[in-house]
Amino acid sequence: MKEAPDHMEIVINGFTEKVPKGISIKQLILDYDEMDSGMIVEQNGRFVYAQDYDQTIASPGDVLEFIHPDFGG
Repeated sequence: MKEAPDHMEIVINGFTEKVPKGISIKQLILDYDEMDSGMIVEQNGRFVYAQDYDQTIASPGDVLEFIHPDFGG
C-alpha cells in the first residue's frame, strides 16, 4: 500500500496510523484525545519531555507510546 504524499505511517500505542507529515507530538496528543497531566510520551523508546511536545515532530515509521501512569487501587 502506497502512502499519500502528504501522510505517513507511524505506530501509536501499538496501532499503525496514517497521520499528516510534519505533525508534532503536541498535535497528536490533541488529535487522539490523550491529554492527561501525568501522561508520559515515548518516541521510539525514548522519553519526550512535555516542554518539547510542540517542537518534536513525528517521522515515518516512528513508534509512539502515550503512557498513563494513573492507576486505581
